[in-house]
Amino acid sequence: MADDLHLGQIIATNNLYKDLIGGKFGIELEAHRVSKAGRLSRIDHSAKLGSRRMHPYLQTDYSETQAELVTEPVDSFETARDRLLQLQWVLRYHMADDESIWPLSMPPELKQDDLQWLDEKFERTWMQDYRNWLMHKYGSTHEIMTGLHLNYSLPQDLLQHLFQASDAVDFNVFKDQVYFHLGQQIVAHQWLFNYLFGATPFNLNDTDSRTPQFSQPVRSLRTSEYGFVNDRGEKLAYVGDYEKYKRQIEKLLAEGKLFSEHEIYGPVRFKKIAADNPSVDYLEIRLVDTNPFDIAGISENELNLIHLLLIYFIINDEKLSDEVLQGQDETANEVSLQKPTDALTNKDAVLVIMQEISRLADHFGMRFNDGLSLITDRVLTPSKTPAAKMLVAAPDAATMQVWATQLGNDRARYFKENEQALFADYFGTNPLSGVVKDALTVGVRVIEYDSNHIVLSVGDHVERVTEPVNINELFPELIIH
Repeated sequence: MADDLHLGQIIATNNLYKDLIGGKFGIELEAHRVSKAGRLSRIDHSAKLGSRRMHPYLQTDYSETQAELVTEPVDSFETARDRLLQLQWVLRYHMADDESIWPLSMPPELKQDDLQWLDEKFERTWMQDYRNWLMHKYGSTHEIMTGLHLNYSLPQDLLQHLFQASDAVDFNVFKDQVYFHLGQQIVAHQWLFNYLFGATPFNLNDTDSRTPQFSQPVRSLRTSEYGFVNDRGEKLAYVGDYEKYKRQIEKLLAEGKLFSEHEIYGPVRFKKIAADNPSVDYLEIRLVDTNPFDIAGISENELNLIHLLLIYFIINDEKLSDEVLQGQDETANEVSLQKPTDALTNKDAVLVIMQEISRLADHFGMRFNDGLSLITDRVLTPSKTPAAKMLVAAPDAATMQVWATQLGNDRARYFKENEQALFADYFGTNPLSGVVKDALTVGVRVIEYDSNHIVLSVGDHVERVTEPVNINELFPELIIH
């Protein structure tokens, strides 16, 4: 059982707190390209951004306008955010003058011709069968909601130390148990994520049969029962152990209820870097709405808090009963559908968590001070949560459409006016900065880099670069794609 691991006890007994800081961190951001009028862009995804069959960083999703930016795994969430800003720079640089990035998770207002274009325009033909399945099952308006996914893996040294101090006999089974324990903790606290990061108070469209237009704003439509979730008979329960979880997936696939594992819309996915890897490699956390007040869609302070919460969940040895885990859906949904200015009904529970993570943070000096300040502000003052702040800017759906359109246009204009200054901020000014930019553009992996060298790869082809070079000459196989 995942909750019989006693990870917190092992970490305290062996004083492994410092080992908790490391790991690998990544961010995936979905966002739409829109016109200056705030409608889905009709301009094609730029061919200069490499092949979407193989690009590791710049993809599209259900819609041709729905850009998906995926960062390389790095050593902190803050560095991942820096990489995300680089990818945003590349995307913006290759967008038309008439385009901006839509700053909300909920899609912009869609007219009838937008819906027809959405249904008919799709260039990734190798994904056509899956796309058709989604269109007929969920509808296009529903499928183009966007948000952030956070990827996190524990430090390998920590996993080895925990395994050696445990009674486990198989490292891969133990590793799966550790990740499932962390996943269960996240699921049990989904209500807290929905409160802290909810930012979808309105549905701007009446063409989504699954997501109603409420007369009053809510905290997070996207994470509610009306949002980007599986149908009731297809939701996965995070009870028991990882093997039981996998059997649920196998059953749904065998019954033809899910097209593939890509259709799992739960709060957490357990991921492998390669399908034949013997155990889980990292978690994909799918609970965070796009924060429109931050250019990256998520702030450094928010990421700082999430990292601290993940460490807290790892060491939390509280036994989670099946009843608690199954009941979290209702609690999380209630929080999502609250008015954004309402206080948490279970405020006592979060105050206990705040005390415990504050004591935990003492092990790391000032590393998590910003995250602690953020959770204090948002819990004690609901008006400081993202959804509540959005209502100040736009108190109804019609105004939200106008506000988001203007915000996107303002950022697009700022980028055009400060393109080179932003490049220097995001990439630096050393001679290798242009190589990094070119690699991100065409889809060459940037494994590591500093002012003196870059390690690049395409498949098994790896190059170490110490001076400016032509990416296409270095990787001629790119032309094949």
